[in-house]
Order: sequence, then structure tokens, then C-alpha cells
Amino acid sequence: MTTHRKRASLYARLSVAADAENLSLEGMVEDMRALCAREGLEEVALHIDDGKSGGRRDRDEFQAWLNDARTGFCDVLVNPVTDRLTREGLNVAATILDVVEGKDPATGKLAHPPVRLIDCNGLDSAHGDAFRFRFVIQAEVGRAERERIRQRSRNRARNLRRAGRWGGGTPPFGYRAVPNPNGAGWVLEIEPEEAQAIREAVEALLKTPPDPLTRVVRRLNHQGVAPRRAKAWSRVTLRKVLTGDHILGRVTQNGRLLRDEEGEILAPFPAVLTVSQVSALRSRLAPNGTAPKGGGHPARVLSGLLTCHSCLGDLIVHHAAARTRDGKEKAPDRPPKIMYRCNTRSQGGVCEKPVTVTAGPIEDYIVGLYLGTVGHMPMYKEKTIVSGLEELAMIEEEIKDALADLATAADAATFARLQRLQARQQELSGMDTGRRTEMVPTGQTMAEYWESAMVDDRRDLLADAFEELVVGPGRRGPKGFDPDRLSYRWAEQEQYED
Repeated sequence: MTTHRKRASLYARLSVAADAENLSLEGMVEDMRALCAREGLEEVALHIDDGKSGGRRDRDEFQAWLNDARTGFCDVLVNPVTDRLTREGLNVAATILDVVEGKDPATGKLAHPPVRLIDCNGLDSAHGDAFRFRFVIQAEVGRAERERIRQRSRNRARNLRRAGRWGGGTPPFGYRAVPNPNGAGWVLEIEPEEAQAIREAVEALLKTPPDPLTRVVRRLNHQGVAPRRAKAWSRVTLRKVLTGDHILGRVTQNGRLLRDEEGEILAPFPAVLTVSQVSALRSRLAPNGTAPKGGGHPARVLSGLLTCHSCLGDLIVHHAAARTRDGKEKAPDRPPKIMYRCNTRSQGGVCEKPVTVTAGPIEDYIVGLYLGTVGHMPMYKEKTIVSGLEELAMIEEEIKDALADLATAADAATFARLQRLQARQQELSGMDTGRRTEMVPTGQTMAEYWESAMVDDRRDLLADAFEELVVGPGRRGPKGFDPDRLSYRWAEQEQYED
């Protein structure tokens, strides 16, 4: 009489960390196959999760292994060490027991034939209650071991940060990881190019009036200094960088700032910005803050700067499709003509002699006029210096801690502390703070700055330099811009005449 061998589905998991506790993958497979040979089992499936954490239950091969039992594809589930099946303890252990006993997890009724579960360390579901006790204990041992590993990792990271060392991973924007000059490991130092980009963004946002946040973002993308985990800067990305704790050289642990034994905030790494700057930025960039969010991008460098001689209305940028010589048909293979033209009539207004001028030649002429006059001069920029916000910043951090305490222990004392802190925050917010503005040299000439500036900033320079730019009617003649058509007046006549 022929006896059918029981069908066995094998499962092994190699964890993420390759440490001394890890067995080799080949060794685990060999041990399971040797167990099948001793038990007279026929291997029908082998499932392997390589580099998958036992703290996740959605491992593809682990679920496929359990499904072999649910669908009746196997009679026996085999694994090397049962406490490595999961690091979630009783939560997942109950699911595995339901599969072994053939129960529906929702109703507890039989849903498929029971199967046998064995491992290479002698655990066997055929042993009844002894198996259940041992299985549950091993599952909880696995969970506790995972928690100990995670806590050791957190403690290690905290101790490294307290010692001023970098625990690994991608450094925050504005910093780079370098070998520790005073011992083992790595530390963070300021990355000069990124730090300069941050400081320029801060100056633009804190001056009066501030640049729109959108323009500051465009400027960063124009400069080509890329953020850490995104292809390009956005308002959200920039806001996180400028208002985060890392920019002050501080680190957080479980959402709280790291402090010393006296409760003082630790700053193990050099700061890119001052506490007052970050406090002012948090106020300005808050959802109801004072920083303008918009800031349209000008189409051309003279957008909104040219005036029609007849009606004194602004000339607008107009794109006209190129046409054949007789003007009857469009020429799609030729680029469109870009012009500045008076738009008064199309808006229902009156203009006796509206003007139109080709964009490129007049832009070249006015830019040449500007740079020829001021290009050699040193470039200055406005810098706003804020101070006196240190206490407000400290109160804001204390409020964060109080809110975190309320989430875990909502007692009357914590609530009262939060009320006192919020009252002090409101009081400090209404006080005048030290703020002064200086014009500081950039180390560039006006021409050098112009060369690297984006269209928005170039247009602003021209808007500040010229009081008026009036375009007169054109005349038939050679192509190009006729300087006699332009009537201009400098904003500060004496300065530019000198």
C-alpha cells in the first residue's frame, strides 16, 4: 500500500541587520530540508524574505507561506526558528495560530484543514498545549528583543548627539558630515555654499517689505543649489529648512529638543542662523504670518516698465506668430515675434497713437544703458538684523514640550503650565524687538550681480534705477531699436549723472 508523503512549505527570513545573531541563508535552508528528510516530508514550496524586518507583517513571502496553508497547498509549515517569524509578539502570533488550527480570524470557525507547524529547534504544533505556551512565549521574546534593539539604537543616537557626533544618515541642508577631528566617528560642519543660500533667503524674507516666498523659492532654484530630498525647492521645503531646529545646531529625540541635566537646550553642532532669526522666520512664515505668499514671475525684464507716449499706459508683452513675407499665412517653423505694445484700445480705452516695439532690441539698449552707467559700481544689498527674540524662542520650545506632556499625561499642573507659557508668548509677541537694516556690500559689481541674477531681480534693479521709460512712435528705416524713440529719466538723476 502506497502512503502519500505530507507536503511541506518552507519559510526563512534573513533580517535587515547582518550581525552575529543572523544565520546564513544557505544554512537555514539546509537545516529545514534536513528536518523534512527526518520527518518524511515532501518540499513543495520555499519562501524567503531577504533583508525584511520581522516587525512588518506584510512581508510578501511570509504571507505567501501562510496562504499555502490556507489554500490547502501544503500540510506542514516549516521554519528554522519560530521566534524569528515575527517581532510583533502576540499580535501576529494569534494570526499564525489561526492558520495552523484552520480557523477564520473573524469568526473562529473552521475555514480550512488544520496544518502542522514545526521548526528546527524542536517546536511542533502536534505537542498540544505545550506547543501553544512555548510558541506564545517565543513570540513575545522576539518582540521584546526588537524593542531592546530599537531602544539601544535610540540611546546610541542620543549619546552621539550629546557628544556632538553625527549618528549617520543624510545630513540636514546647510551641513555636511566630516570625520571627527577629536576622536572616532563623524561630526557635522556648516556647508558654506548651502549656508550662504539659506542666509540670503533669510535676508530676503526679513527685510521690509519682504520678498514673496514664491520669489525666494524661484531664486534658490535659479541658483542651482538643490535641496536634500527633492528635485527642486518648494515653499513647503524652504519653510521646513528655515524654521527647523537643526538650522540652530540643535537635535531632537522623540519630537523633543535634546537638553542637558539642567534642562538647557543642547546645540551640539554649529548654528547657521541665530535664535532671533529663526524666531522671526517662524512668526513670518506661519500660516497667518506676514510673509507674502505670491509674487508673479515677470514675462520679460521690462515687463510693466515701458510707457506709451500717447496715453501713458503700460506696454504689455505680446507674442505674435511669425508670418510669410506677404503676411497672409502663419509660418509655424519660425519663432514668434515678441513685442511690447500699448494695450489701451483693446481694453476699451482711448489712445490716439498706440506704439509697438520689438522686445529684444529695446531690452538690449536699456540694459546696455543701465550697465554702462552703473555696472562698475559696487553692489549692495539690504540686510535686516533682528535681536531680542531669544526669550520668545525659548517660550515657544517650552510650549512644544508642554503640549507633548499633555498628550501623555493631561493633568491640571501641565495644563496650567501651558496657559502660563501661552500668556507669556502673547505678551512677548506684542513687544518691540531690536530690528535694524543695513546696506552691506556683496563683493560684486552691479554688472557681476546682473550676470547671475534671475529676471525678477534684474527687473527690480531697472525699476529702481529709472523713474520713467517712455516709448515714442517708430519710423520706417533700418531694423533695430532707434534710441530717439526712448525718453527716460533716472530715479536719482544726480547720482547717475555723476
